[in-house]
Amino acid sequence: MITSGKIHGWTIIFMLLLLAGLTQSALAEKNSNLQVAISLDIPPYVMDNASRGFEVDIVRQALEDYHLHFIQIPYVELQTAVQQKRVDVAIGVQQDNDDVHYSVDFITFANYAISKKAEGLHIGRVADLRNHQVLTWGNAYLELGSEFESMFSPRGPQRRNYIEVADQEEQMREFWEGSGRIIIIDQSIFNYFSRQLGHDLNKASFHDIFPPLTNFKAGFKTAAIRNRFNEGLIAMCKSGDYSKLLKQYNVAAKQTLCE
Repeated sequence: MITSGKIHGWTIIFMLLLLAGLTQSALAEKNSNLQVAISLDIPPYVMDNASRGFEVDIVRQALEDYHLHFIQIPYVELQTAVQQKRVDVAIGVQQDNDDVHYSVDFITFANYAISKKAEGLHIGRVADLRNHQVLTWGNAYLELGSEFESMFSPRGPQRRNYIEVADQEEQMREFWEGSGRIIIIDQSIFNYFSRQLGHDLNKASFHDIFPPLTNFKAGFKTAAIRNRFNEGLIAMCKSGDYSKLLKQYNVAAKQTLCE
């Protein structure tokens, strides 16, 4: 016959063993390797083969307990990288799949239509892009509002004037070296490449015709790591580290997650 004292003793031992197992599991998870899909270089967000940049440093700091292996893939492939089980995390995506665990919006792009001042183009609304060659990133027609999509989607009436360029440095070269073209791009990316290519920012006209901000999330294979990422972002806001990265990389953000 087992006495109540012995039952109590075995219960304590069982709980201690269970707790130890959970602790080891948590430590193993925290020190695990993660395959992280991120875009091709788009300074100042992703730079030097994803070894640094605003996005890269945010992810590293928010998931500092993990060993991260960044895998650069074209932007159009990021959205489905997790659901296709290619990676554990995809950086810079939008929520569209119930099988993926999404973070809060952690990065914001301020997209403008930009023309050359010397060409004197009057662009006050999306409809004014009609009959102009438009240079964008991959699948931009899905992210710039319904009017833009109706004009430039694969079956849209202006599709012939729509040019997607995967490499945003090449996109910038085509803009500055061509004529009559309008580039649609994040302000910080435009500023960075214009300076790198030796062009004067004062020679560009910024047309604010799109939704004020385009927000992006990180997509995760598991909710546990997603939660750790969100917690890490909160800690970065409280410590001021997020603001420091904005200044370090000269990111012109209209609004940030910390606000």
